[in-house]
Amino acid sequence: MMVSILKKENILKAVFAVWLVLWVFFLLREGKDGQYRSLGYLYTHGYDEKMRHVIGDELYDFLVFCGENMPEGATYELSGFERFSVSEVRARYFLWPLKSVGEGGDFKIVYGGGEMTSPGYALYKRYGSAGRLFKRRDGV
Repeated sequence: MMVSILKKENILKAVFAVWLVLWVFFLLREGKDGQYRSLGYLYTHGYDEKMRHVIGDELYDFLVFCGENMPEGATYELSGFERFSVSEVRARYFLWPLKSVGEGGDFKIVYGGGEMTSPGYALYKRYGSAGRLFKRRDGV
């Protein structure tokens, strides 16, 4: 009787059953912070809604505004973001193919309540309280 219980097939079935139970527990456990709801939203909506969900409404609208108001091939520098933060990286990714530079860009994007003025730049456009877009003055 003991020999039939220890057959390879039975051992593999038991290991598979334990593995399956652990994965079901992993998928159903609490603490996912709406992960499945977010995945469902991303699968069922278009590109603009997906980007708005991932980036955030205010930042997405501001970046669309900046992208529409800067000419193709322009360079820009970002202000108002913590250096190397997720929001800064998302902003640079979203504004591609425009080139992000450290200093001296054609435009300066100020997000949030950052600098009100920028030396060498003039206010070009304002997007409510979300931010401002400055354009480099000629001759600077």
